[in-house]
Amino acid sequence: MDSIRDDIKKGVFKRVYLIWGEEDYLRDHYKKALSDAVVPPGDTMNRSVFTGKEADEEKIMALSETLPFMSEKRLILVEDSGFFKNGAGDGFTEYLERIPEETVLVFSEGEVDRKRKLFKKVSKLEGSVECKKPEEKDLKIWIGSYLSKNGKKIRGSSVDFLISKAGTDMYLLKNEMDKLISYSGEREEVTLEDIREISSVNLQSSVFSMIDDIAAGRQKKALERYYEMLLLKEAPMRILYLLSREFNMLLLAKELSKERRGSREMAGAMKVPEFAVRKYVAAASRYTGKQLIAAVDDCLKTEDDVKKGKITDRLGTELLIVKYSGFNDDGGSHA
Repeated sequence: MDSIRDDIKKGVFKRVYLIWGEEDYLRDHYKKALSDAVVPPGDTMNRSVFTGKEADEEKIMALSETLPFMSEKRLILVEDSGFFKNGAGDGFTEYLERIPEETVLVFSEGEVDRKRKLFKKVSKLEGSVECKKPEEKDLKIWIGSYLSKNGKKIRGSSVDFLISKAGTDMYLLKNEMDKLISYSGEREEVTLEDIREISSVNLQSSVFSMIDDIAAGRQKKALERYYEMLLLKEAPMRILYLLSREFNMLLLAKELSKERRGSREMAGAMKVPEFAVRKYVAAASRYTGKQLIAAVDDCLKTEDDVKKGKITDRLGTELLIVKYSGFNDDGGSHA
């Protein structure tokens, strides 16, 4: 991450970057900071984005050979392509050595396989940046820094309480801090009382409860949960991201169940407590594998449509809830 900050500061960029890891907030933060430094957000002539299945090797390489239009650089951002995990992008391995100097190719991936040639090549070119979950001490420093930049102070005990309420996900914490900044008004200090009054139940837990309602066909209840989260100032795009994550978890639970894995082994593979495995397995049993794959694809498509301005994040998420919870409220069949 230091290398990205240094490149942005100097205005000198590598031809390829891989920003990857499990901390989505850091990944998105550095992806945006780097992309905006290379090409301004409004420059649609020199800024291209490929997401998921639409990330085609040949198209990306052909575009990278195109000279920028009235700009020093052309930015190509490739998100969640799976190139560094499933091998579909092995054609890039040799190409990375001859990317035009005018092109900056940025990959943003949640998971990678360190053994793949493509990953090793990017690492050799010093373009690989891992975004790990921060340690607790670093998380506390970040919370204090974020609030300080917004004119607020917070005691150590209050930081501990905030983390206990919201968890360690940086997106969730940012959302909670934004609400606390607004709620505290002109007061300089964010207090324990503020956190007790404002901080909502862990958003991920709320989304899982909504997924449970969706899986059971309780459309009305699922929508009520969604509207409650919106009233609590939760960002629709964040809810959409977690909805996508939960459908992925259901799909994983479905696949592991078919392999007759034990709950302890499933907990390790899914990186959740053992008691949570039973919840995922129960919810996944209400869907077929094809339905879950379709749900994951629909979530990714909706995210892409939102980014391209084809639909609002609020409406896109609502339509997904409606589609996958069906049209009855008695636990009946759904899409």
